[in-house]
Formats: sequence, structure tokens, C-alpha cells
Amino acid sequence: MITVDGYNLYYDTAHLLSPKPETYSEVIDRLEPLECNLFYNIVSSPDCRYEKRFADGRIKDHYKTMDAESRFKNIFSEKIIYANPKSFFVNKLTGLPKDCDEIKSVSFAFCNHTELPRHFLARGSEFGICFFHDFLQNQGLRPVEYLGDNDADRNRKLVFNSPHLIEVYSSGYDMRWEREWRINSDLHFTQDDIAFVIVPQEKFNYYLGWFLDTEDFEDVKIISSNTFKSYVDHLIFYPQQGDNSWNQIEILRDSDGNGFKISPEEFNNLDQSVKDKFLISHLRELNCFAKNTLLANYEYAYTNRFIKFYDKLSNPTQLGSLFQDYQLIKANLEEPEDAQRDLVRGLFGELFLASPHDF
Repeated sequence: MITVDGYNLYYDTAHLLSPKPETYSEVIDRLEPLECNLFYNIVSSPDCRYEKRFADGRIKDHYKTMDAESRFKNIFSEKIIYANPKSFFVNKLTGLPKDCDEIKSVSFAFCNHTELPRHFLARGSEFGICFFHDFLQNQGLRPVEYLGDNDADRNRKLVFNSPHLIEVYSSGYDMRWEREWRINSDLHFTQDDIAFVIVPQEKFNYYLGWFLDTEDFEDVKIISSNTFKSYVDHLIFYPQQGDNSWNQIEILRDSDGNGFKISPEEFNNLDQSVKDKFLISHLRELNCFAKNTLLANYEYAYTNRFIKFYDKLSNPTQLGSLFQDYQLIKANLEEPEDAQRDLVRGLFGELFLASPHDF
């Protein structure tokens, strides 16, 4: 989804320039090659490795006693993510790290959906926020760099210009897997800057109501952590989430378009061995369903911005090739939502065939 060219970030529109898929297999073929790299801020638990070892003098006092969920709520209450001191220099100061603004930053993991569960484990939390890439770029987002990977001249330039970006790694802990990017300040934001938030599956419906009652964030999009860590459970519970209205799903349609309806709740207590076998046999399709869940939340909103910008122009068709892709992009605007419906129907049909029918 997001591609990096130097320090510039772009949304990859290649799949938006193809005709809309017409069949289930075409949906899978369209989604399978997509790289769903996005920027995530995962809220840390005070029990995670980082805070157990390094919290003193770095974490704001009122945050120290909060668990991850309380911190998540506080972010929306205060409308800010506080920058914390970090970098190679954090333990080389004469004073407290919290007093050194030069190395304070807000961190983001730039990763795809398959990598995010490792970040959940590292941070001890499944609460997170995915911001739109253009917003973060405009706030000064830059990638972390490592002393051992650069020559001396590059490192001196970083020290002079961006000491908050400098880190080291060792055989004891190689943090490069985090693919960390940073902003050298507190992050103030609005609802429009957020693509979606992540909450644990069991908290999903609670946070639908919570955000509706949270001023200025009533329309925040919510994704379950199962989307990233448990593909089969994501499939089973997705139609049951409070923002969906699929009390029944029509499956196994014949050539005349006739099928029969099932209730997704029937699969809630499916034996784990059945889930495991289904995951192995349908990993390709389930992976595409996870990807499309991200597209349905990120792509629609971001693409719609482009269309609204086009509509503000007086004569966009006279601007040469700048908008030559407009019609194809507009035609694909609703595709993630259409694909989500096809994927749910197709995968539930396969899950029904793979499951005992006397739940």
C-alpha cells in the first residue's frame, strides 16, 4: 500500500488502475500480490520489555501507572501522543532524558499485516492507531538509522541534524526488525488523520460505543486485532461485529445464483483443530481477506480525498496527463467493500464444507 522513495511516501495505486474484478478468483488474484505496509503506533503496556528496563526518567508521570487500555483512551481524551526520549544518546546525558527535547520522538512501526503480531508481543498490547501516511510525512516522519549501517560521514550528519533518529543494535538485541520511524515532537491529531484504530476482538463492540460517545472521534474506524493475528477468528467474528449487519450469510450459490443462508454465530465454538486445518488449506484466501479489511478502511478514505480534490478543480481534463488515471481510480473506489462481501461469502462457504454441521 505505502511505498517509500527516499523520505517520500506514496500510496501504490497500481491495483486501482486495473478493471474491477468480476469473480471470486479475480478478487484473490488482485489482492494476493499487494504489500500492505502501513504505519502503526502500538500503545505500550508498562509491563513490556522497553518500559521495564528504561521507563525511569522517560515516561510521563501520569502515564506510568496506566495500563495499555487506559493509555489508549487517554490519547483520545488529550488528542495527543507524547514524545518520549529515546535514541543512542538516551543514556549518555548529564541530566534526565525527559529534559532533552533533541532526542524525544513518537515511534511508528512500518510493517505489513503479517508482521504486526510481533509488535503486539513486544509492546504487550493489542491497542494501536494507524495514521494516514501523508499526515505523518507532513509531521516530519523519518526512518531510524543505525550507526553500524552507515559510514562515519553519514553518522556525523545525523548527529548534527537528527540525533533522535540514531540507534545501535547488537547481537543481544537487533531492533532493526521493528522498521521504526520517528517524529521529533509530540503528535497532535484529529479524527481525519486516523485511518483506523486497533483493539482486541473482545473489546470491539465496547469501543464502537465508546468512540460514538467520544467528542471529535465519533466516526473513527475500528479493526479487531484478530485481523492480524488470527485469520480464521477474524473471518468468523467479522460479520458479527456491531458495525456490520450480516445476521445471515448466503453461501454456496449455484449457477442460477441460488444458495442457502447460515448464521456466523454457529461457528463461534468451532473446534480449534478444524480452525487449524482450515487455516492451512485456505491461507491464501484468508490472507487476502485480512488485506482487504485494511483496504476497506484505509483505501476508501484516502482515494475519496483524491476524488474530492479532482472535483474542486475547474478544468482537470485540460491538465494533460496529471489526471489520466482518474476514471479508473474512481471506478475502483467501492471495490474493497464489494470484495469484502465476496470474500465473506466465499470463505464461509468453504468453512461450512470443512466443518461438522451439528454445532
